[in-house]
Amino acid sequence: MNPEELIERMRPEVDRLVSSVDITPRLRAKETGREELRRLVIAEFYCQEAELVSYGLLIGRHRHEIPARFFGTTLHLVAQARGQLRLAARSVGLEPEDMTTAPAAARLGRAMSMPAMLTEPGEAALYLHSDLSVWCTVFAELAEAGRQSGDVPKEILDYLESWGPQPPTELADGAREVLSYALAQGENPERILDFSHQLASSVSTYWDYVIGR
Repeated sequence: MNPEELIERMRPEVDRLVSSVDITPRLRAKETGREELRRLVIAEFYCQEAELVSYGLLIGRHRHEIPARFFGTTLHLVAQARGQLRLAARSVGLEPEDMTTAPAAARLGRAMSMPAMLTEPGEAALYLHSDLSVWCTVFAELAEAGRQSGDVPKEILDYLESWGPQPPTELADGAREVLSYALAQGENPERILDFSHQLASSVSTYWDYVIGR
C-alpha cells in the first residue's frame, strides 16, 4: 500500500464525518447564534493548545528530517493561526482569560489531544491529513453559510476561511512524504488506518461541545 492508497482508503470516512457535522444547516436555519459561535472559538483555542504540545512532542520523538519537518510546519501553521483566532474571540466578546477558565472546554482539549508520545509518524501523518480534510471542508461550508446569513462576525469568517477549503498544499505534500517514509521504515498500513479512524471520536466531541449537546 502506498500513501495515495492510504489517503483514498480514508476518504469515505472523511466524507462521512463531514456530513455528520450539522452546524452549517443549523446556521442556515437560524438555529445557531452568538453562544454557539463563542463555543466554536473556545473549542478552537483548546484544540490549538493541545496541538502545539502534541506536535512539539512528535518532533522530539521523531527527529528524522522528514517527519520533524512536517510536524514543525504544522506547529508553525497552528501558531500563526493564534493571532487571527484572538481577533475572532474578541468579535464575540471573549478575551484569553475567558477561554482559559472554561472547564468544559478544557476537557474538550484533553479529549482532542493526539496521543503524541505513543504515535508513530505514519499514524500521525494520515490522522492529521484526515483531520484537516474534515475541518477545512466544514469550515469552508460554515463560512459560506455565515456570509450569506450576515449573522457571523467578519473576524470569525476570516478565521474559518484562512484554513482554505482543503488542507494546505505544504501539509498535504508533507503528509504524503511522511507516509512514504513511514512505510519504508516498516510501519503497518493497517495500523496507520486504524489509528486514523479514531478521528471520529474527536469530531463528535468537538462539534457536540460547539452545538451544546
